[in-house]
Amino acid sequence: MDWVKQLNKTIDYIEENLTGEICYDTIAKIAGCSIYNFQRMFSYIADKPLSEYIRNRKLTSAAFDILNTSERIIDISIKYGYKSQDAFSRAFRNFHGVLPSTVRNDTVQLKSCPKLSFQITIKGENHMNYQIEQWPAFKVAGISSRIETSKAFEIVPKIWEDGWKEGSINKLLSLFQKTDYRPAGLLGISTGGQWGNSEEMEYIIGVTNHVEVSECEHRAPLEGMEEFCYPEATWAIFEANGELPDAVQKIYKQFYTEWLPNSGYHLADFPVIECYMQNNRQEVWIAVERERKERR
Repeated sequence: MDWVKQLNKTIDYIEENLTGEICYDTIAKIAGCSIYNFQRMFSYIADKPLSEYIRNRKLTSAAFDILNTSERIIDISIKYGYKSQDAFSRAFRNFHGVLPSTVRNDTVQLKSCPKLSFQITIKGENHMNYQIEQWPAFKVAGISSRIETSKAFEIVPKIWEDGWKEGSINKLLSLFQKTDYRPAGLLGISTGGQWGNSEEMEYIIGVTNHVEVSECEHRAPLEGMEEFCYPEATWAIFEANGELPDAVQKIYKQFYTEWLPNSGYHLADFPVIECYMQNNRQEVWIAVERERKERR
């Protein structure tokens, strides 16, 4: 599958640049999706954050340099992107459990983080309820926040917490009572972070206020809200019912590790939408495109 090849190409890029600059813009370009979506995908497939994998690969390689060369530790520190020997020594000890200087003076046990390789697997352990739907263009009324992509997983929950405290989510609920269009419920939309702009992304809390069909009435955003437009697209819509956040996280893991590699689809460059409804009902909307078959 093309997307699996792209994932492995990103790993090759990281491996080739362990002693140089690893640019998230380049990773996003190779992967063909936003860096936020790639980080999300990576964490569910590899069971660790992208930043942790890169750090552990650097420290694994640095340990081999200490063991097998006569390079000064300060030079190895700089080689792997650390601004000082002290910073390198702290990171080295956190990962390996010993200081770099100890490696050269004593026989010690070290850790190794191997290079990852992605492949298609078919598990089928748990079923997934989903539908593929060609959905018309639609609009969302909501509130947008610009956030650092690298801190998205810690910032997004706080955005929801602040929204409830400040009353903005109650305003969205009042608008939702007049619309109740799909994508339904309160929406959490992750967008941006693409190649060329990977350091920041946009997170939107909103409700659908118009769908481009003749019988749908447009509802204007309330004061303090913006309106966001999304074009017609093919969406894979997954049922994610159950207690949060586990129910939604489970769907992402199954989607990236089981569904997508075997589906004949690849990710489209669209936002990912989480729909929060009543009674622990959720949906995850992920835009997809049919893979093009290579001509022989």
